[in-house]
Amino acid sequence: RGAMDMNALKRNILLLILPLLVFDVAAAKIEVVLGSPLSKNLNLPGTIPDASSSEIVISRDQYVLSYNKERRSPNWVAWKLEASQMGSAGRTNDFQTDADLQGYLQQSHSSYLAVDPSEFSGSCYDRGHQIPSADRTDTVDNNRVTFLMSNMIPQTPYLNRVVWEHLEQYTRNLVKQENKKVYVIAGPIYDKDFGKIGPNKDIPVPSKDFKIIIALDANQSFKDITKQTPIVAVIMPNTLKDGSVISDGPKTSCPVFAAGIEVIDDWKSYLSTVGEIEAATGLQLFSKLPEQSLEVSPPQEQIPTPPAPEMLKQ
Repeated sequence: RGAMDMNALKRNILLLILPLLVFDVAAAKIEVVLGSPLSKNLNLPGTIPDASSSEIVISRDQYVLSYNKERRSPNWVAWKLEASQMGSAGRTNDFQTDADLQGYLQQSHSSYLAVDPSEFSGSCYDRGHQIPSADRTDTVDNNRVTFLMSNMIPQTPYLNRVVWEHLEQYTRNLVKQENKKVYVIAGPIYDKDFGKIGPNKDIPVPSKDFKIIIALDANQSFKDITKQTPIVAVIMPNTLKDGSVISDGPKTSCPVFAAGIEVIDDWKSYLSTVGEIEAATGLQLFSKLPEQSLEVSPPQEQIPTPPAPEMLKQ
């Protein structure tokens, strides 16, 4: 038993010092890096966002995320999307607790727990993916990892299934039809009190969701990002279609949601800038990109042309 305890201690020490060995951007605030070394993760556009509070970073082949154990939700999720990552594996729909995160929380004797899929039940909120399931359909295993609850935030059905979904479709079509490679980062904003969900009411509901998409040619890398690189930045309200908020408290039924016929470029109503997102989140998202890159948010005319409507519906 003594040998086993010593091995466990060594593993914990390694986890705690790993951030200092791989990335110095936010070393003082990263509590731990779980998974693969950040220096070898290809999902980040050259840097890890600089957070203003302590975070648990989870580095996987499929994405990188920053987890806030107090909010029990991601601060942000970052990923790269190329054509080879979209295939025929389909949607596993296998929502699961993040075992790596839960294992770390237990080893560190934390009072916090990773979220169980059932904790959104009865809230009237969807388990809203940050990296979408459809962005990782090359293999079943890669798709399954997008269903870990550490990748979810509470989203209204209208946000999750309509405007957020339309932007996801647009992003995939840039890759599939416009021969692009994209880097994406998305996450919640908490600038208003929308209440909390879960059996213990300890999962805050974000008031908004942000996303930034950097579009490169398929043969380019993050080193090719300049201030002329097309960017889409949005901040979307986490509300119902009429702008109302799902009430916080006991519910006998959820608001009726009918998808209907929606405008596929409705996401353009929520265009923002990198600066506005950084101000709203407290994150420094691209502080270490190559000099002269992303100094200003590109004008809207630099947004890549959306594919034709009939293509988006495929």
